[in-house]
Amino acid sequence: MSNDQPRINSHDSWSPLEEVWLGDVYPSAWYDHLDAAVREIFYRLTEITQQDLSEIEERLTSFGVMVTRPRYHRIDDFLDHNDQLVKPQICPRDHFVVIGNRLIGHRDQVTAWQEIINAYVSGDDGSQFLISYQPCINGANVVRVGRDIIVDRDVFDYDYQGDWPEHRVQIVSNGGHMDGCFAILRPGLILANHYWADYERTFPGWEIIMLDDPTYGAAPSRGYAQPYPVYNGKFWDTAVGTTRAFNQHILDHALDWVGCYTETYFELNCLVIDESNVMMLAENPVLAEELARRGIRVHWVPFRARSFWDGAMHCLTVDIRRRSQLRDHFLSRHDG
Repeated sequence: MSNDQPRINSHDSWSPLEEVWLGDVYPSAWYDHLDAAVREIFYRLTEITQQDLSEIEERLTSFGVMVTRPRYHRIDDFLDHNDQLVKPQICPRDHFVVIGNRLIGHRDQVTAWQEIINAYVSGDDGSQFLISYQPCINGANVVRVGRDIIVDRDVFDYDYQGDWPEHRVQIVSNGGHMDGCFAILRPGLILANHYWADYERTFPGWEIIMLDDPTYGAAPSRGYAQPYPVYNGKFWDTAVGTTRAFNQHILDHALDWVGCYTETYFELNCLVIDESNVMMLAENPVLAEELARRGIRVHWVPFRARSFWDGAMHCLTVDIRRRSQLRDHFLSRHDG
């Protein structure tokens, strides 16, 4: 940890990473009460997810990055008003974001991280934790570029400039997670796809590497005929397997746990370690060569259950501390 920085400190997505949150799943025992056909798949899902997350943690620590994980003490703390398990904190970026020295988290997602948050704010280094009541204030829908912040408010009407007076806040209505649209690898270089169309206005003069097709396609293209309606193709997972009973359980009790992975660019949703190293899921040799020519090495890590959890390296993490300062990367841009 840098001696001259607060514990919470991150102004962008590319400065050297020093501390990161990494998501996790519930203990297998929390599924013991389910019918065998459902329980066994949850056991397998938990097993391979934890194995791969452990490897990701090891790779992060090899870079000298401090890794913090959520804590699940009692199952009763993670039940909703219908006594159903809420989605585990596998993708904390969907609920938390760091802007400068402030960690902002949605009010309904704090439980697994509360002990850690308490430790952050117990000192006098300026680290703050703020509760958000706006679902769009999270690391998936907020892009930090030093002084400039882009917020995808979707249907929400709110004046975010008042919250961050030291920043220039740009409000957009992209309608989806922006970390699934583009990733800033360093100032002047973006990995992008067609889900966002405003690159030239937002990042004038920056180089764009377009990623035209995801490498993790829909289940039918991998030789599985007619996944609908017997199996829901949105979360078909060959690494785990599935049954009619498991599929129906997800539809009835945990539909908000899953997304539509066939829309996801897993390599684009990446975690930048520093301007020369980036961590990605899904292997894409062509992309790796493109980045190598620009002095960036890709470190591939496994996440076999990605099509169930519909999350990649950016979603799975929250950068708590980077060796970064508040800088203006668009000096010609008017304030406001």
